[in-house]
Formats: sequence, C-alpha cells, structure tokens
Amino acid sequence: MRPPRRTRTAVPAADEASRREERQAWTAERIRALGPSTDLATAAAVLGMSRSAAYKLARRDAFPTPLYRVGARYRVPTAPILAMLHLPHPTGPGPDAGDAGSVGDPP
Repeated sequence: MRPPRRTRTAVPAADEASRREERQAWTAERIRALGPSTDLATAAAVLGMSRSAAYKLARRDAFPTPLYRVGARYRVPTAPILAMLHLPHPTGPGPDAGDAGSVGDPP
C-alpha cells in the first residue's frame, strides 16, 4: 500500500509579510533610515546584487563603494551608496550656516 500523499502547508502570514517587505523597492528614505553604515548583505540588496557576489567582490577589494572590515564583519557607509545612486544626501546646517557669505535669502 502507498503512503498518503504529502501536501504543502500554507505559509504563515507573518513570513509572507516579511518576504514582501524584503522585496520592496529601496527608496532614498529607506536607505537613509539604515543609519550611517549597514552590513554588506543589505548594501548588496540596495545595489541589486546577490549576497554571495557582494562577499566575493569584498574579498577582492572590488566592491563598488568603500567598505570597512570590523572584526569578522564588513560595514558599508550609506553616504557612498547614496552618492553612487545619484541620490542627494541631506546635510544639516553647518557651523557657518549663519555667515553673511552663505547661500540663501538675505536677511
């Protein structure tokens, strides 16, 4: 006699929601929300490459943006990622923002 046929079970809603979030497009706001730096796998996702390709490029010192090795991990600054994608990096007022020579509306 044959064993009963196995059927697939439905994916729980929580897993489906997390997968959908992973596939969302990377916007400038989402990249900025990563903070000053991110891990190599996330940087690879932002740039549209696989995790394994990113690690191969990092080992060859050929990753398209600067990265830093911290212990056994790689960290990638988000500012160069934004610059590479031609997305403006918002900067707050600098220490000389109140100078008369600064660009803006006259007082």
